[in-house]
Amino acid sequence: MIENPNFDDVPISSIEHYLDQSGKLLEIVTQRPDAADLLAVQLAPDTFDTGFHLAVAIQFAARAVCIPGGATVPEIIEPYSITSLHALHREVLEALDNAPSIHWTSKVSHVAGNAHLTQTTADYVLRFAFPNMLFHLSQAYAGLRLSGLPIGKADFDGLHEY
Repeated sequence: MIENPNFDDVPISSIEHYLDQSGKLLEIVTQRPDAADLLAVQLAPDTFDTGFHLAVAIQFAARAVCIPGGATVPEIIEPYSITSLHALHREVLEALDNAPSIHWTSKVSHVAGNAHLTQTTADYVLRFAFPNMLFHLSQAYAGLRLSGLPIGKADFDGLHEY
């Protein structure tokens, strides 16, 4: 919970919260004997599979914080596995702990699909990195639900209770 926020910290604490939720979702999958099958599910034939969406969601936490500070973003190891996804999650947590301070008015140049963009750090984090993290987390969540994994909104946002 964010109490008495310094609003410069709110985006980062939100990213950290959903990185934590990504880790919890990964733990749920890890406990399943069919974990590899769950990670292989695609919502449509031309989309990433659930495991890759989860990897990208985890990596976007680092991209949101490390790229503006000029720090290295941990790579997704392919082919990925439960073990490599856990390793990526640990690397991203460490990267966030060691990331330089963010200067919200600095410029970030990056690629989004085929688009070459330059944005202020605030615009990059709030309109590109964080929404992409949530998009890929949502896609992973949807793939796991499609597979019949008994997860709910509380597993996604860590806030709801049913």
